[in-house]
Amino acid sequence: MIAFNIPQFIRKSITHRDRSLFAEDINAHHTQLSREIKGKAILVIGGAGTIGSSFIRATLEFNPGRLFVVDTNENGLTELTRDLRSQVGLTLPTDYKTYPMNFGDPVFAKLIHAEGPFDIVANFAAHKHVRSEKDRYSIEALLDNNVFKAHRLLELIAPSPPSHFFCVSTDKAANPVNVMGASKKLMEQVILSYRDRFPVTTARFANVAFSNGSLLAGYLDRLMKGQPIACPADVRRYFVSPEE
Repeated sequence: MIAFNIPQFIRKSITHRDRSLFAEDINAHHTQLSREIKGKAILVIGGAGTIGSSFIRATLEFNPGRLFVVDTNENGLTELTRDLRSQVGLTLPTDYKTYPMNFGDPVFAKLIHAEGPFDIVANFAAHKHVRSEKDRYSIEALLDNNVFKAHRLLELIAPSPPSHFFCVSTDKAANPVNVMGASKKLMEQVILSYRDRFPVTTARFANVAFSNGSLLAGYLDRLMKGQPIACPADVRRYFVSPEE
């Protein structure tokens, strides 16, 4: 099998950037970031995905004291742990735990009550594909995951609020033309309604190159299986790297 260096390919052929867009900003605020993260308790929801796992790698550089990762993808959590333990320069905190569960289930509430409070809560769990809204059942599931579960999460942590709460959004929330984009815009409004109770932030992500389920990641799967590659001919996309 031919080795394919995805980070190098992204830099040279996708983003055409040798370093992260945010490298200078992170360096400028390194002391503050260390103060906010070092020794702190962090809860990451949806941490087995591309963006969530990249967030975890970034925070580990600042030596958190506790790290809890929740995701419905049990195999993804297993691979995340293997990868983090094998990566040179990263050290997992002694109190590192992964939980294969849905953050909307009652058992998650038990986890919050027993293991909280957390200093930082980051939610990356979401329906992110427009094709997920194909009928009334999929739309109901999408709204439940992107809006109602996000609201229940905020209510769960509100009695012992974190110092920082973050929830990922999408560029499709800007002037939404589909249910997925509208659900994320509504999610943003729900999150921001809590800003008087504790610090909340959200970010509208563009296309993350080679993220799970993305078109570029699909190309690799098609090539590995010897299948044809297809893509829309009239679409231009702006990409950021998983690191960014």
